[in-house]
Amino acid sequence: MPSRIHEFEQCCWDLRGVLSRLGPDEVCCEGLTPRQCRVLRAVGTDPELNLSALAEREGLSASGMSRRVDPLVEGGWLERRKGAADDGRALRLALTKKGKESLAQVEDQIYGGIESLWRELAAPERETVLAALQVLVRAAQRAEARGESS
Repeated sequence: MPSRIHEFEQCCWDLRGVLSRLGPDEVCCEGLTPRQCRVLRAVGTDPELNLSALAEREGLSASGMSRRVDPLVEGGWLERRKGAADDGRALRLALTKKGKESLAQVEDQIYGGIESLWRELAAPERETVLAALQVLVRAAQRAEARGESS
């Protein structure tokens, strides 16, 4: 008989597989990867986000985030702008017109797939599932902060 942790892991694995099929492919929308889409989404959500804050949010070093952002800048999806810091080094990122259009396309694709999943839930289950997922996300963030996830 599988342990509860094994059942939990299998549920997470199965959900990951389903969600990956509902969302964009590994490369989508003008060649953007899901990780690059996350960067665009983060910048689109918080226009005051600087490179350091984005790196911290994504669990990367500033240089690692810079390597992720560079192709987005070179491809015309993002632009770097001087930040508000006194020394001018705190670069902010901003979506370009191309970035906004690509982000809208990605979000349409994501929401379409997730909406079909949402509709499969019975109306009374939706709030329970949403609350449980919020608890799961907070637990995952705490585990990541402790270095317990890979």
